[in-house]
Amino acid sequence: MNVGCVSKGLAMAIALGLVGYFVGPMVGLNQEIPVGSVLASGLVIGFLLGALVFGGGSSSSKPKVKHNNTNVLYVGNIPFKAGEDEVQRLFEAYGVVKSVRLVRSGPSRRPKGYGFVEMGSAGDVKAALVLNGEDFAGRKLRVNEAKDKK
Repeated sequence: MNVGCVSKGLAMAIALGLVGYFVGPMVGLNQEIPVGSVLASGLVIGFLLGALVFGGGSSSSKPKVKHNNTNVLYVGNIPFKAGEDEVQRLFEAYGVVKSVRLVRSGPSRRPKGYGFVEMGSAGDVKAALVLNGEDFAGRKLRVNEAKDKK
């Protein structure tokens, strides 16, 4: 969880705490439960919800692609409507495709227009590099060997 997630979770906690503080007495909670407890529970629940909502986007169900080998290609300028299967079919013409991962943004899961293709061998990577600058659904692809994230 990064600082942005923590700050968004804290903002949600404060918002829910304040809602509980002001709405609680209106619905008669101040007679049965102390208002301070409503504020405290709102803070705890808000922070937990905020952590789930804003922290959940960073840990996807798919494993992150590690670029430790030389068989991974970076593919940029991918059309937003293209799916992983279409990209896989395009690269299969040049060799064995082990995996395709298109990068998507946060909770909205909208495509960012780039991704990674893991090829079977270094020879397959060299063959697929000819796609750099080629037209794919109206956009010119950028295909390079992926670099390690430092």
